[in-house]
Amino acid sequence: MGSRRGAVSVAATVAAAGTLLAACGGYGGGGDGYDNASAQDGAKKPAAAPQNTALAVAANSRLGNIVVDGEGRTLYRFDEDTASPSSSNCENACATAWPPVFVGEKIAVRKGLDSSLVGKVKRADGSFQVTLGGWPLYRFAKDTKAGDTKGQGVSGTWFVSAPTGKKATVAAAKPAKKKPATPRWTGKNTIKVVDDDQLSKIVVNGAGRTLYRFDKDTRSATPGKSKSNCLGACAKAWPPVKFTASLKLQGVDRKLIGNIMRADGICQLTLGGWPLYTYAKDTKAGDTKGQGVGGTWFASTATGKKAQADAETEDTGDDYGY
Repeated sequence: MGSRRGAVSVAATVAAAGTLLAACGGYGGGGDGYDNASAQDGAKKPAAAPQNTALAVAANSRLGNIVVDGEGRTLYRFDEDTASPSSSNCENACATAWPPVFVGEKIAVRKGLDSSLVGKVKRADGSFQVTLGGWPLYRFAKDTKAGDTKGQGVSGTWFVSAPTGKKATVAAAKPAKKKPATPRWTGKNTIKVVDDDQLSKIVVNGAGRTLYRFDKDTRSATPGKSKSNCLGACAKAWPPVKFTASLKLQGVDRKLIGNIMRADGICQLTLGGWPLYTYAKDTKAGDTKGQGVGGTWFASTATGKKAQADAETEDTGDDYGY
């Protein structure tokens, strides 16, 4: 009687241990990675070794090149196994959910795989399992057809095998190539010289708005190499004059006309190497409210030089004139 009670006690202990193991996971899935029916059949043995084994490479749209068996079924590796030395830690219920790839009489290694990476490991039940790069290989019971990869990432421990035996990972999306900025040359523009009571001869646009240059810009004698340093809020106060496909000149030497590509993608007109601007506070033709602003902004002459004032000019103390 005492012997029988001891047997019942041992059986209860074993059952409790089995329940604890299942609760702690380790096999994958949404907690276990295999169907409950399979999990309950913990004593079920994996199928007998096939007569032949085949390993091949298949292309997957998400994972790149992956390893499959002779029927195109995806093969996996388990992080809780070891590769050096090779060892499988997936037994019983785990091996039902993740059937090992057994070593058959022959192992056919097809194109795309390095046969020197293919090996085998002896499992606890005495059978031999195929390894790749030292990692034991498995199928996943929930993959029902060739190409399925439902086991990828299960429990953060099961991964599709790459041809090297490493984990296949989702390829990062390639950043889209930025198209080079194209010059905004559309439209028409007119640049002409007019007389101003205070500034003598200055350049204006077709609407008679005064055109300015900025001392903090960088002028270069090499065409296209000048640089505008007026961007963001500055460019709102001092809108850049666009270089257009149709440009009419009156009193201005065409040889002095050029353009630069600004950091904001606008193709800006230059005169004598100096980028040209209008001023937001000039509300009508003939206004020259931007002359001398910040000690850096000046109306432009026909050659791109500063127009000289005959009287005191405005200096608000900042480059924007606001």
